[in-house]
Amino acid sequence: MNKISLVCLLLLSRAAPAFAADTGAFSRLRSAAGAPAAEMNLTAPAPAAAEEKTGAVPASALGAKLLSASARFLGVPYVLDPLGEGKTGDYDRDPLFSESGLDCTTFVEQAMAGALGGGRDTLRRIRYKNGRIAYESRNHFPEVDWLPNNIAAGFLRDINDSVGGGTAAAAGKVISKRAWYAAKTEKDLKGFDGETPEERKARVEKLRALGAGMPDATAAVRYVPLELLLKPETLARIPSGTVASVVRESRADKPVLITHQFFIFDGPKGKIVRHAAYNKQVLDVPAGEYFAGMAKSSWRVLGLNLMELRSGK
Repeated sequence: MNKISLVCLLLLSRAAPAFAADTGAFSRLRSAAGAPAAEMNLTAPAPAAAEEKTGAVPASALGAKLLSASARFLGVPYVLDPLGEGKTGDYDRDPLFSESGLDCTTFVEQAMAGALGGGRDTLRRIRYKNGRIAYESRNHFPEVDWLPNNIAAGFLRDINDSVGGGTAAAAGKVISKRAWYAAKTEKDLKGFDGETPEERKARVEKLRALGAGMPDATAAVRYVPLELLLKPETLARIPSGTVASVVRESRADKPVLITHQFFIFDGPKGKIVRHAAYNKQVLDVPAGEYFAGMAKSSWRVLGLNLMELRSGK
């Protein structure tokens, strides 16, 4: 898999673009003081009586559940691309969930599943288009897979306009899945070390063929401009439990726009970013400090795509 160097370091995972962009804080989660990794628990707290009657969970309640669910992973070590399609996967036999290591996107996914309840079934619906477990159905690209598919599934709602005061912008880029699949090599296979060279070669050819008929897709990613996020009044409008994606300017030498995903919560001293920090762990950092660091990146950060967690359809 190609590794793209940027001022803060972007890594494309071998099986999915699980992105890490470091402003001095991205890393996978290891216990800060050597404590055991937090156990995977996808069970959300029981809904309140009012929620049970309506069947809909208020956004504020989901934000609180997300805060609790994501806290279980604090200190878990960062591991790039830890998840796959399980023991019967055709190309990636990493487990369907992990208790010991996550990257930025898989941390967000597992925390969302924990907050929403439904266990691994919910996680399956978040990670895969229409919940179908297959390499080609995995939401590899945030711009054209992860965000639109989770909006369609009812798990996310766009709040860029409400946070940005009606000044949300959009970034566009042509995403070529065909080129991405065509570049696959044996290094992208996971869990097939026992196969013969001939078998592995044939498997790679099948993997490449998956993308042969996939048309290029034009992504249009909405975002709140970074300069607005640096203002206290804009920061204050971000609801606790917001799902954020870092949006960068389109460049010919970069295949994506989104390079990192995390949560924004209300902390004891203001807004915090909770994320799987590259080469570190799942941790909290002050949001204002984090956003100020983004402004110094040589690959320009345009802003953040902001989404509210919803209960799903």
